[in-house]
Amino acid sequence: MHRPGVHFEILSNPEFLAAGTAVNDLLYPDRILIGSAPTPSGKRAAEALVGVYAAWVPRDRILTTNVWSSELAKLVANSMLAQRISSINSISALCEQTGADVDEVARAIGVDPRIGNKFLMAGIGFGGSCFKKDVLNLVYLADTMGLPEVGEYWRQVVKMNEYARDRFTNRVIKCLNNTLVGKKVTILGYAFKKNTSDTREAPALEMVKTLLEERPREVAVFDPCCNPIVIKDEIQTLLGPVAAGNNISVYGNAYDACRGSTAVVIATEFDEFRNQPVPQPKPVPASQPTPKMIGRKPNPKSDPRPFTSSAPTENDMLALHKHLVQRPGETSDDPLDRFNPEPSCGEDCPDCLQERESMQTGHAAGMGSAEEYRPKERLDWARIADTMAKPRWVFDGRGVIDSREMEKLGVRVESVGRQHRF
Repeated sequence: MHRPGVHFEILSNPEFLAAGTAVNDLLYPDRILIGSAPTPSGKRAAEALVGVYAAWVPRDRILTTNVWSSELAKLVANSMLAQRISSINSISALCEQTGADVDEVARAIGVDPRIGNKFLMAGIGFGGSCFKKDVLNLVYLADTMGLPEVGEYWRQVVKMNEYARDRFTNRVIKCLNNTLVGKKVTILGYAFKKNTSDTREAPALEMVKTLLEERPREVAVFDPCCNPIVIKDEIQTLLGPVAAGNNISVYGNAYDACRGSTAVVIATEFDEFRNQPVPQPKPVPASQPTPKMIGRKPNPKSDPRPFTSSAPTENDMLALHKHLVQRPGETSDDPLDRFNPEPSCGEDCPDCLQERESMQTGHAAGMGSAEEYRPKERLDWARIADTMAKPRWVFDGRGVIDSREMEKLGVRVESVGRQHRF
């Protein structure tokens, strides 16, 4: 509504949520950033928003800056994370040529507290809607403000990311005697990140495109979080003529997807694809007491009642909710009746369509057999190896496979950042 003469302030309040953990990141953020104009009215507006977040976020985690600092901090945060991924991927190429192991290199540098061990897992590159977009935003800002050297520096982060993906895909083709004609190749994982169904800017799509150009008998795709119907529609829409024909199949079952394949390519780091334990953070030694974290996630098994104050805080209600939903026999996911009713889906909802067809056939229509498959369980790689075509290859683009165990099954393994073994 147009209100001439009415003064208002514009605030910057970027989010720092990660795909797969967004709700937890909102409830227990490591920081909240609020940017405002450096004027008395701007600061008052910022403090008003601080008061909203202070209902559940400790005050020392709420940072106030000017608007430019807040906006730029958001871009730089994602760009720095993307830079670390591209940096370790560039080193992985050196490791493959020299005989070094990129995981050993990452572990050696990660213990340096000035560097840390986060985002040092070599692979086929980053995806998602944020990293590439934010890096290119920095490039645009630098170029338009007369800083071409700065723009070129950040442009290389994206170029290295694409290089890592394409280099690995070409490695698949090379190991298969430089031809995919008459062969089936399976892609395990289509989303850009585990535990999400987000396929935006996922490396798997470009990998599928490159593989299809080699005229294989079939490229099979399976993702435990993505709807097979949605994946197939997306591939056909985005790749157009390249995806025409019947040589691209999307399965609702990993075992069917791998049956008859000469090569299995792991493109997403889902834990169920692993044949080794999920890495866990090292426990803090008994001699080093665990620091008490303000705003720490409450223990869902402990009843927070009685509350410490007569008016329960939002954190109190969240703790009570977690306690109630985990009680034995509890069937409701809203025991406190705090949620609005979930709206019904439209007739064209792909998830509902898949569910209806699965009830009739036991699987997503045309996507796999009725053979039972239980998501979130580890794949039986011995079972997969028995049904693959020889020579059997696994190309580990995400560092989830123990190659020594696979070799016992007669499967050749190629991994990022390790020298070719075959």
